Amino acid sequence: MNKKYLALIGIVVIAGALYLGLASNKPLLGGDFAGGIVPNQLFTANTATNGITPIGNLSVGFGGTAAANQIPVVYTATTSYPAAQVTLGPITANNSATSTSFAFNASGLSVGDSCEVAYNGNTSTAAFGADAFVTAVNGNAVTSTVTFWNGSTASTTLNVTSTATGASSTLKATCFHTGV
Repeated sequence: MNKKYLALIGIVVIAGALYLGLASNKPLLGGDFAGGIVPNQLFTANTATNGITPIGNLSVGFGGTAAANQIPVVYTATTSYPAAQVTLGPITANNSATSTSFAFNASGLSVGDSCEVAYNGNTSTAAFGADAFVTAVNGNAVTSTVTFWNGSTASTTLNVTSTATGASSTLKATCFHTGV
């Protein structure tokens, strides 16, 4: 009787293996995608405008294909600043602001493009800020002017040495041309 059960178990195992082997070779509907649905393209590209266009009902939460929505140029320039310590007077003083300009080479920027400023030379916790704009463009030669302003009622100092690095303080401007 044991031999009958062993033979029956063997037949079941062989039949199961054959079934699983045949089932695994069954063609899939629509490829390897859920529900057998093959996805379509989501975008078309336009190399003339460097833009993309969604296909169908796809909603995109960034930019767009219009020139005003594109950012074709982002450039970061770095320089040491200041060469000598600068003290900005209180917000109401005549010397509450100062500016510096620095040049770099980049293509695609225009006069008036804005720049984000990073500066690591101030040791004061007093409120001060900096703004920058592209003020001159001649071919690839670009000049950005950075204006530092003191927003405090006390003086604040821009130092030659960065307290963060112990080396020369650094002024960094990342300029953007938004395609407008």
